Amino acid sequence: MTEDAAKGLWKAIKAKGSAHYKTGGVEPIDLIKAGEMLQDKAVSDIIKYAYRNRRSTGKPVNPEDIEKIKHYASMLELFT
Repeated sequence: MTEDAAKGLWKAIKAKGSAHYKTGGVEPIDLIKAGEMLQDKAVSDIIKYAYRNRRSTGKPVNPEDIEKIKHYASMLELFT
């Protein structure tokens, strides 16, 4: 993947993020990325959202959580 394509994909990934993270000058995800912690953050959030939807809770799968899992998986795909 070219550097320009990666930058464009990163912007698209960030655009899907929650609005409440976009109120200041620096978005938390950029700080996490700059600190080289993005892979750890993505993996931990995938686990968190998957755990919320485990069968033993007796609740139906939350489609919003599935979208969040996809969102963090796309980060992993881009940066690993």
